[in-house]
Parts: sequence; C-alpha cells; structure tokens
Amino acid sequence: MNYWLQRAGMAVLLLLAVSMLTFGAMNVLGDPLFNILGPVSGAKDLQGTAQADGYALRTQGDIPSGSYTIVDGVDTLDHGEAVLVVTGDTLPKRADTIAGLDAVDEAGSTITIVGGVVPGQFVQNGPEPSQLADVEAAEEEFYLDQPLPVRYVSWLTDFVQGDMGPQFSKTGEPPVTDLIKERLPRSFALLVMAQVLATIIAIPWALWSAAKANKPVDRVSTITTFLIIALPNFALGVILKYVFAIQLGWFPQTFNAGDPFYERMYQLFLPALTIALPAAAVYQRLLRTDLITTLQEDFILMARAKGVSRRDVLMKHALRPSLFSFITVFGINTGALIGGALVVENIFRVPGLGSAIVEAVLVEDFPVVLAIVMIVAFAFVMVNIIIDVIYTLIDPRVRT
Repeated sequence: MNYWLQRAGMAVLLLLAVSMLTFGAMNVLGDPLFNILGPVSGAKDLQGTAQADGYALRTQGDIPSGSYTIVDGVDTLDHGEAVLVVTGDTLPKRADTIAGLDAVDEAGSTITIVGGVVPGQFVQNGPEPSQLADVEAAEEEFYLDQPLPVRYVSWLTDFVQGDMGPQFSKTGEPPVTDLIKERLPRSFALLVMAQVLATIIAIPWALWSAAKANKPVDRVSTITTFLIIALPNFALGVILKYVFAIQLGWFPQTFNAGDPFYERMYQLFLPALTIALPAAAVYQRLLRTDLITTLQEDFILMARAKGVSRRDVLMKHALRPSLFSFITVFGINTGALIGGALVVENIFRVPGLGSAIVEAVLVEDFPVVLAIVMIVAFAFVMVNIIIDVIYTLIDPRVRT
C-alpha cells in the first residue's frame, strides 16, 4: 500500500509542477489580459498616441472630473491616475483621453479637472470605451486582476471541475472542453493504434533477430533499424503517404471525421504506421539486446540441457525477464510519440490534438494550449503508472 501511495503522490506532484510551470509561462510571457482579449475584441494593446500636450487619463467615455494622482513610467493606466505626456508620445495602455494643460490645476502629486475635457479628445488610434469595458469584464471573469498565485489556484480549481475556459480565438468564445471532446478521441485512437502496431512489429522482430544473433540476417536487421530510426517522422510520413495513398491508392489521403467508425480506423492506419515504425525500431534494438543477454543466463542453459525447444526457450523462458527495458522505454516513449503525432496529424490532415495545439499557438489561444499540455502531461503520468503496475506483474520484487 505504501508503494502505491508514494507513486500516486509523485504523480500528483508532477502534474502540479507541470501545471504551475505552464500556467506561469503563459502569464509571465507578455500581458495575459491582452493576449487573451486581443483576438476577441480587436483591442490589441489598447494604446494610442497623444495629439496634444497634457495629462493622459482613463475615462472610458465618461466626462472626467475630480482629482487624479500623477504617476510616471506606468505600462497600464489605472482609474484615478494621470500621466504627463507631450504630443507624439505613445500613451500607457487604456489611456483614452488627454486633458490639456489649461484644463487642469496641478497641486503637488495630483491634478484637478477645472476645464471642459471631452472623452476621447487628443488621442489617435486609442481604445474605444467598449473595448475598455470588455477588458475590465475579462479581468474579473478570468481573475486577471488578482496576483498570479491566486489566478493559478482559481484556474486549477475550474480545470479539475472540467471547466477549461473559452477559446479566445473563436467567435463567441466556445468552451475549450468542446474542442477537447472533439479532438481527443482521434489523437487517442491514433496513439493507441501506433503503440499496438509498434509492439506487434517489435517483439517478433526482436525474437527473430536474437535467435539469429551476429548472422548476416541479423546484420541486415540492424542496418534496417538504424535507417528507420534516423528517418524523421515528417519524411517517413511524406514517403508513406506518397507511395501508399497517392501512387497506389490503398489508403485515403485525408481523414474524414464524418465517416463510419471502421472507415475512420482504416484512415488512421497509415499515420499510425508512420508513428509506429520508428518506435518499433527502438523497441526492437532494446529487446534484442536484452534477449541476447538473457540467453546467456544459467537458467536458459539448464532449459536447453533438458531438451526444451529453441522456440520455447525464447518465448517461455527468455522473453519475460527481457521485457523490463522494453516496458520502460514504452512508457517514456509515449511522450515522444505525442510530439510525433503533432507533425503526423498535420501531414495526414487528422484533426486531433496535435493540429489543435499548432492552431492555438499560431493565434495565441493560450487556454487551448494550457488544456492540451495538461492532458498530455496527465496521459504521460498515467501511462507510467500503468508501467509500474506491469512491472509488479512481471516481477513482484519491484514493490519491495
């Protein structure tokens, strides 16, 4: 029990670390408010240019009155603040009005409006009052007026409850959850199919190569694995698509989400094979090496001395104790395969999480990026927990 509690605790801590790092990066690299709201409202950086000497104010369409505190060097102007500017200056964000020097009375660190100031005057290309209203609403809705730790806790609380936020790059801000529900099953099917194909290819290949160790056929096998491993995913995908989809016509060139289930699985076979072949080559090399080492063990020599057939020696005696490295790399390689799927999905036009994260990065749709990163991290952790379970089935001494 203690072993599994430790593993579960490590998994939770790892997921928290990934979420903190990703969320922090998304919020520290640039202003998260404008990164979020810009694609929706067209607000961009909400900065204008001064067309007169005076004090920049934030009025949001209201006639300014009362006193303002003079500040200097601020990036974003807050309510009740004023910044001294001259003609041609780039205003702080959210400054939408210039109060001329003859319209204010300066006393120490404050100014008081004494003359008529028209909202929006003397500002070129400045923000509209409706845009600023959208900004303030977004601040409250997405906790952007709170410190970063508070924002993180609020976001994480919503996330674990299934609220991944809206897609800011889409009209109407549809939920990210809708996108995930649509794209995740395709990527999951692609990765599962790829790993199954890689395993089906790798294990018999490794057994055959180990049985023929250091013979000409084994040397040819070694050269083949190195060639496959050296070939990038995108190059292999283009070759397979050109040969089997374009030239021979055995497979469709694109994925059609509206087709029946069995047709969609058939459409995924070629992209899955593109991911599976390099993985199978890696698995084969590791398993072959471990099998050759295991075949030198005393219990294998004893089995041979008793007259056990070579096939039974390989399958029943040597394979199981040789699987540890294979299983370890199988789990670790899951993360790499997810990265490979990103490229392969775009080559074969499969609308999965890989293509979704590319689209989100291009338009700076950070809630989508955050959601996909967390899903990938969760999948990676769960796969490695499953690997731990398999370890204990192969050798219960792992838990001690």
